[in-house]
Amino acid sequence: MIVDAGRLRAFLAALLTALGAPADKADLVAGLLVEADLRGVDSHGAHLMGLYVSRIRAGDLRPSADPVVIADDGATVHLDAGLGLGQVAGMAAVGLAVERSASHGTAVIAVREATHLGALGAYTGRVAEAGHIAVLFQNGPTFVPPFGGVTPVFSTNPLSYAVPTGEEPTIVYDVATTAVAGNKVLLAKKRGDATIPAGWANDELGRPTTSAEAASVRHLQWFGGHKGFGLGLLVELMAGVLAGSSFGHTEQTASPRHGDERVAKGFTLLALDPARFLPTDDFRRRVDTLVRDVRSSERAEGVDRIWLPGEPEHETRLARLRDGIPLPGPLVDELNGFAEDLAVGPLE
Repeated sequence: MIVDAGRLRAFLAALLTALGAPADKADLVAGLLVEADLRGVDSHGAHLMGLYVSRIRAGDLRPSADPVVIADDGATVHLDAGLGLGQVAGMAAVGLAVERSASHGTAVIAVREATHLGALGAYTGRVAEAGHIAVLFQNGPTFVPPFGGVTPVFSTNPLSYAVPTGEEPTIVYDVATTAVAGNKVLLAKKRGDATIPAGWANDELGRPTTSAEAASVRHLQWFGGHKGFGLGLLVELMAGVLAGSSFGHTEQTASPRHGDERVAKGFTLLALDPARFLPTDDFRRRVDTLVRDVRSSERAEGVDRIWLPGEPEHETRLARLRDGIPLPGPLVDELNGFAEDLAVGPLE
């Protein structure tokens, strides 16, 4: 099915409202999910509604909760998100990061007891669009073993950075420190894909596999082996330990869900005002110059274009705003099943 972005946003917001989310929070979450679909990050778009529906119904996610300030020292702010909708806490952190970075030159916003944020680039990208450099870390449930181990200790531990530009598209880097986000494996299973790329995941016995059916989200592989693991460890330290949230095998949450069922996540957002070092226009021009240096590099054989982080998503967004968002049939069926249960009009 091809669906208009506005129609999809209204539909997802209606589902969330029917589940008890206040209208403003429902619209915020729906907007960020649709933004992910527009940018081609389908694993973090409407596909996530299944996760959110199940967690709200089980009482594991509190759709009305607002973040609460634990400590505020100006350039640093510590929040407790109260197991509310992750996107609400994420946008609160964005607002604080931009405000405090403008006032102090830098800002660090650490948040405990958050839930799934969706695509991290949505938050770092907004900070960059406000003129600041951003870095974001988030941890989660334990289903990924350390490099060389078989006992799960980590999540996919994503990180994102974004840098403002002048005339070029904003640089937005958003990756799991595993070879792929677990939701990409789940989406491949939902679509009925026969295979997944080599290096994505192992099976339940820890053996590398390209079978979508056999692939286990509890045995994802680190990108670059020990190098990806090292970055994943940094994420756990910044998002779990520093934020006062759960980390590794240590549970620090009001939720009864622990380990690989953990709902609570921690995240830490860093912002830096480049105007403290260079005039704003000069900084943006220099970033544009570097972007063009990269893009003008002589291409290797078989390479049509050199992409910078955020460019594929930028172009996909333009195309999908024009042509609509493609949703796989099984996902549409799932969403309409929720709609029927919640007395919401179907997605057509």
